[in-house]
Amino acid sequence: MLSFTVVGISSHENDYRLAWNLNESLGLKLAQTDHLIPKTGGAFTRFVHRDAEKTVWLISNRRDNGYLLKTYKNFDFILKFEKKLDEEDLLLWLQALKKVTLVSAVVQIPLNKEILLSLATEN
Repeated sequence: MLSFTVVGISSHENDYRLAWNLNESLGLKLAQTDHLIPKTGGAFTRFVHRDAEKTVWLISNRRDNGYLLKTYKNFDFILKFEKKLDEEDLLLWLQALKKVTLVSAVVQIPLNKEILLSLATEN
């Protein structure tokens, strides 16, 4: 059973600048990695933070000719937590993300078929 948490982020900054700002603001170590190539096609930039407690992906939701999550095209980036966050942890993350200077909006995205097809990867 797939179990993860997804958050949409609006930011007008480039992916690498947002990743750097999240690292500075939240104590993460997001580093660019291979592009995400979902089952639906296309290639999207992504950054990963891994430590003993969590794996977090920052994934671009836009590219020149489309979106990773068409239903959520108002979000520029997707933050994927490799585990399902409980309500308290999710609230803490959302509050922290809202305080990041380069983030203009942040909302949890419910899991649905589009999310599972696009973000359910083995890596």
